[in-house]
Amino acid sequence: MRRLFLLAMILMWPYSALSQTLPKVRMAYTSINIQMTPVYIMKDLDLARKHGLDAEVLMIPVSSRAIQAALAGEIQFMTSGGVANINANMSGGDFVGITSTISTFVFKIIGQPGIKEPSQLKGKKVAISRLGGASDFSLRYALDRWGLVPERDVAIIQIGGEAEGVLALQNKAVDAATISEPFTTIAQREGFSVVADLSRLNVPYTLHGIGTRKSIIRDRRDIVVRFMRAYLEAIYLFKTKKDLALGTLKKYARMNDISLMNSTYDDYSQRLVPAVPYPTPPGIQTIIDHLAKTRPEAKGLKPTDFIDASILKEIEDSGFVKRLYSN
Repeated sequence: MRRLFLLAMILMWPYSALSQTLPKVRMAYTSINIQMTPVYIMKDLDLARKHGLDAEVLMIPVSSRAIQAALAGEIQFMTSGGVANINANMSGGDFVGITSTISTFVFKIIGQPGIKEPSQLKGKKVAISRLGGASDFSLRYALDRWGLVPERDVAIIQIGGEAEGVLALQNKAVDAATISEPFTTIAQREGFSVVADLSRLNVPYTLHGIGTRKSIIRDRRDIVVRFMRAYLEAIYLFKTKKDLALGTLKKYARMNDISLMNSTYDDYSQRLVPAVPYPTPPGIQTIIDHLAKTRPEAKGLKPTDFIDASILKEIEDSGFVKRLYSN
């Protein structure tokens, strides 16, 4: 018996040693919503280990804190929109978007039952998750389109997250909230109205993607490639395994009835989230143009300074994505 035990330990040792020597990386995601589901899948299935990494995926619910953690070297990857990267770089950072997983607005303005049109937002309070974040930018952009001046015509209220936005509506603490799925469906089911669907503006906008620092790509490119292979595999599973995707979203969003999300899942998995989500200059240019209206220093910024498509191109050129979808 002792010999069998020793033999088993010897056979297991290489695998144990390998797992202990895998490069360690950390990634932060910053919110709970349907577009984050590939990240949740990557975490739950530990896909990074399959690609030779020991990855810790954790939630840091404020983009500015995630940026600070990345600058301190505490995390190597983070979910971020173009706004976060641009703001950080304007303050001396070196962030780039490796993907643009969602390349347009997906927020809806959900209002109290009596509010049906954007013009009715004048003099009202509208909730966003965080000042300077994606929901804040999306709302301000839309208000500008509608001829409403943020702060003067519409009070913008920071409430912390999208679930908190629904709660603020329920408690009548705000007149409307800027939220995305699954929370828009939850709010509509409770009788709140859709004031505006910002996706209908058809604006190119880097809303959500994976970001890192230029120095990490330069010094640890192989690590970045491996990590992004895991992420692309998670996107593949999100797009092709509906039960897995919805079950994962249900867990993270703490939803009781995930069947509400069937049609929304189809829209995201087949239309909004591409198999290879290349970052693109137009989505960044939208942000630069809008920021330049109030921050003159943004006028000379170039969108190509904030993205790096070479990682995804290297992976796609290797045939990795084609092999995934041919299974």
